[in-house]
Amino acid sequence: MLDLHKKSKHIDAFLSKTPKTFNQISEMVKNTKEFPGQQRLVYNLMKLTNDVSSFSSDLINYLSQDEQLAKHIIEKARMTTRLSKARISVAQLKQSIQRLGYELVNNEIQNSLAQQYIKTYYQTEDQNLRKLIKKSVRLAYIAKDLAKRFLVDHQTDAFFIGLNFYLGDLMLLLRNPRAFKEVQNMIHKGMDLRSSQITVLGFETFELSSKKLTEWNLPHSIVDVVKNSADTSKVAATHINIAFLMQFSEYINESFSAKTNSPQSMWFKANEFITKLSGSINKEAWVEEIKLMYIRLLETEYNLYRR
Repeated sequence: MLDLHKKSKHIDAFLSKTPKTFNQISEMVKNTKEFPGQQRLVYNLMKLTNDVSSFSSDLINYLSQDEQLAKHIIEKARMTTRLSKARISVAQLKQSIQRLGYELVNNEIQNSLAQQYIKTYYQTEDQNLRKLIKKSVRLAYIAKDLAKRFLVDHQTDAFFIGLNFYLGDLMLLLRNPRAFKEVQNMIHKGMDLRSSQITVLGFETFELSSKKLTEWNLPHSIVDVVKNSADTSKVAATHINIAFLMQFSEYINESFSAKTNSPQSMWFKANEFITKLSGSINKEAWVEEIKLMYIRLLETEYNLYRR
């Protein structure tokens, strides 16, 4: 393991980054185009759909410009699809949204955003990249599911944080796979993640994530939680619950991926997070909820990854 003196030197190096390191971060952020760059627009639309008493022309305009998504929504509402030369009928879309309800439309928009990440999944043969994308998409839906249970008003934030939680690692893997591999090799030899990234890169991948999310103009709550995911003591007090929720989501995500933890064995750790979120649930109810969550996740993935 890395001794404390060496760790301290790495931290000092991190705090006194050279202009070259800052340029490297900026270059990676600028060159990463594989993921959707209109996330702020989608975020706002999802926030709009939380208000079931209003109707927004912004939502209609966005959907009508995405023919595939709009057609899917109209078909779900069991209305006849009539295509014009350029756009879906606005009247049909409005009627479809009113018939389906905002929550279902919100789900379709979320799925559409996730599929833009999945598009990159199918465009690469790199198994590490595929694994990270799948992990990100899973985390988004797990976080949204938990928010629906414990932090109802933060479902949209939870989804966006989950989808972008590993964005820095994805960017590094896309732009500099050799450096990504070096970091993994150092971790394998016993160095912690932070020190290994600073040694190889001169910075941590959360810096890439937060810089890209800031470029996309996403809310500070999302940037704050992603940027300080490794140290919740640095998260603003107003965002601490969503930070705890993301830690809980990551724990469940890792447990699902490992396929070695039973719902019963996950209970002790899960109960710690539930208590932090001021929730209340007994072990038997937890076991049933986590089983249902896993089934919902598999169903969602089946639909998202279908080609």
